[in-house]
Amino acid sequence: MEPGQNTNLVIVGSRSRAQRAITCFEQLKKVSHISDFLILINEDQQDLYPEIEGVKRVVVPASWGNTSTAKANYFADQKLYAGYFTVSGIDDDCFVTTDGWDLLLSLPLKAKGYGVSWGNDTIQNGRVPTKWTMTANIIEALGFISPSTLRHLFVDDFLARIGKELNSAHYAPNVMMEHHHWLNKKAEMDETYEETSARETWDHDEKVWNDYITGDFHEDILRVKQALKLC
Repeated sequence: MEPGQNTNLVIVGSRSRAQRAITCFEQLKKVSHISDFLILINEDQQDLYPEIEGVKRVVVPASWGNTSTAKANYFADQKLYAGYFTVSGIDDDCFVTTDGWDLLLSLPLKAKGYGVSWGNDTIQNGRVPTKWTMTANIIEALGFISPSTLRHLFVDDFLARIGKELNSAHYAPNVMMEHHHWLNKKAEMDETYEETSARETWDHDEKVWNDYITGDFHEDILRVKQALKLC
């Protein structure tokens, strides 16, 4: 990493929400101190999304649609986090208003050298990190950001569990990262919400999550602990 380079990379996966993505990044640029920015969009929507100044653009297959885990894991597989200490996963319907949010969330992680931190999304609050910051060394050790069998749900549960298992899960209630979602009436229902809120999506991801947390998770967290020299 070159001297003076930002140490955090913000990733946003977006589909059919070009204006939301633009608004999200415009606000992030106003309040971020140590972050670079990257957007992942589907190949069939390249014309829908204009170039956003200061935001790196990564194109993924159209067939992935709204599958957020596929986009996040592509980011991990391609090692697009290389050179950064932390990565922040933020949705295009997130509006961050706390100045220096990225610096504040990185402080406890720098003190430990690893971990997961998150701010106040005004829906889940301290329960799980729907908008998260995680050290890149965890991504490197795992080889992914979330279990690949998940489509969209339970990723926040996974990241919370990772942080707790490492004794480095940090919630910052004063870091405001409001989720503009239909559940809190900050947004209208759209095709993304319809797909991710569907009963079929919930049933699939709940089964996958329960199978994973009682199975492969134990090997995965052990691999992380070994990489971080915690055992």
